[in-house]
Amino acid sequence: MYVRFIAPVPTARRNVDRGLFGPAYRLLWDDATPESLRRAIGHELDWFEAELPVPRGRSFCVKSRKRWLAHGICWFRDDARIMIARAYGLAALIDACGVPITKRATRRPGQILYRDAWQIVAKPEEATPTLWC
Repeated sequence: MYVRFIAPVPTARRNVDRGLFGPAYRLLWDDATPESLRRAIGHELDWFEAELPVPRGRSFCVKSRKRWLAHGICWFRDDARIMIARAYGLAALIDACGVPITKRATRRPGQILYRDAWQIVAKPEEATPTLWC
């Protein structure tokens, strides 16, 4: 099973929900975010930056018609319990700022483009079944 936290924030990519980290960074840099929440969000983001590898290069890409397109989205592996627990904490902070975060889970995330001990990057398929949690 794979787990993803999403926010109802528009993205440039059709049919792809915004993940957890984009809204978190936006709130961190927004002067309208209360200082106590900015500090707490910053603390959580610092932890993720130190502990969660960032897929680089073409990890998010698939080749289509001789062009590399960024189609991959990140999912936590369900056995990455510490990462998921910290993601719940970050989601609660983001929610406290007025941006609701929802957890989704699937057994079939699509074509896996990258994998490490905590996460995968996958190109979703049109019929990727997800469970709302």
